[in-house]
Amino acid sequence: MKILDLQNEFRELIAQLRHEVEAASAMGQFDAHKVSENLMCGLLRELCGWSGLRNLNREQANFPGIDLADDTRRVAVQVTATADIGKVKYTLEQFVRHDLHQRYDSLIVYVLTAKQGSYSQAAVDGACEGKCEFSVSKDIWDYKDLCTLAADAEPHKLQAALNHLKAYLRGIPIGLADEDIDPPSSPTESLTANLVELYFPSALYIARLSDALVDQHGKRKPGLWRKTIREFNQENGSPIPSAYVIHSGNLVTFFDLTEQNNPYRHLIETGTTEEHLAGDYCTIDDDHERVFKSLLRFSLQHRLFKERVRWENDTGEFIFLPLEEGHNQREVIWQGEKKAKRNVFSRHFNKKDPSKVFMQKHLSFAADFLRLDDHWFMSITPSWFFSYGINFEKSGFSHESLGWIKRQENNQQVMNHFRFIAAWLSAIDDEDLFSAGGSADSFLSFGSLLTLSGAPSLEESGWRALPTIGEEDAAQPGKMFGL
Repeated sequence: MKILDLQNEFRELIAQLRHEVEAASAMGQFDAHKVSENLMCGLLRELCGWSGLRNLNREQANFPGIDLADDTRRVAVQVTATADIGKVKYTLEQFVRHDLHQRYDSLIVYVLTAKQGSYSQAAVDGACEGKCEFSVSKDIWDYKDLCTLAADAEPHKLQAALNHLKAYLRGIPIGLADEDIDPPSSPTESLTANLVELYFPSALYIARLSDALVDQHGKRKPGLWRKTIREFNQENGSPIPSAYVIHSGNLVTFFDLTEQNNPYRHLIETGTTEEHLAGDYCTIDDDHERVFKSLLRFSLQHRLFKERVRWENDTGEFIFLPLEEGHNQREVIWQGEKKAKRNVFSRHFNKKDPSKVFMQKHLSFAADFLRLDDHWFMSITPSWFFSYGINFEKSGFSHESLGWIKRQENNQQVMNHFRFIAAWLSAIDDEDLFSAGGSADSFLSFGSLLTLSGAPSLEESGWRALPTIGEEDAAQPGKMFGL
């Protein structure tokens, strides 16, 4: 049977990987260990169904305690070639020290070589400090556990895992690939989409709106629910986070509505709360996916508000504000190919009368949400916003100013804006994870950029290059409007 052939091939190759890692360790060569992180990420995705599993070390070098994680399934994995109890204890100590047990419900230690015959459960329990559960018999894996998973895997899943394993073992003699014999006639290139991986809590909560709130809403249209709630809160002096949506007379949020002090307790009927898996809710039908996307957007709005990034409803964009009132600039240091400084807000003054503000320029971006199979992504479309006054209202010259900048910017400049925004989102994500005062209601987490390989190579040398426009030029009205 074909399935037996697949199982036998998988068994042979996973054993080969084990011996290669053992030999590399004996020679003091540890590059194979780092490569194995990506290899194990792909294998566990297929064999365990952890579709959101990703390599954290690609987002932050030497991520503490764990190497791989699936935020949706709330599972983390440490990949190591060291099988002794000391390594297991150290991993658990780091897991607890960095509060990763609050983000992930289970931790797997995968040993690339072979795990020991036995481990001390008492020693492991001491490292857990009562904050997480870890079973030495169930949560320490090696190649034999993968073979067990492979034996139970559906044929298409096993084939996908086998293909992934073969791809990473190309450096080990397993025969020539088709492209070695018949290389492509033209080279290919990788394309970076304006998408970043998006992760959110595994559960959301739904509760029926209170009768008093429904009565106050009356016969208003469903689209005016947020206005009704805002008025209701003003009357009761109870401001609330914006991370919620109203659907069919229910409040939907990632906040745990079963907690007694949840911020929406005065808006909902006691005893009506239901917990749902977020992954199931968003796939019920198109209407529920639309509601879920709205929840993601309002949750993002709630998170970015704390970073002085405001949602501008008229343009459908998030705009960077100065960190404090009265500041004329906001600069952010970020790490791309090299460390750089980006100006995300600037206030420009009239040259003839420096007491008057000529314009206020904000870096901005639109965000949308996309589901591809079981993976969620957030699209980022960079732009600029122009304002006036202390409340940063949209300038009447905004259209002309934006049009001028768009005509001057080339693809690389727009790409740099996107890379900066993605890096900034990742940076505030890390602050939440590692800061002692990290926000408990930062529900969204951001992963890697989506890169597509194998695209036909395009000859771009003949494209006309646009001039490079500096900040000084952009601030001058004559150059901006051709005066």
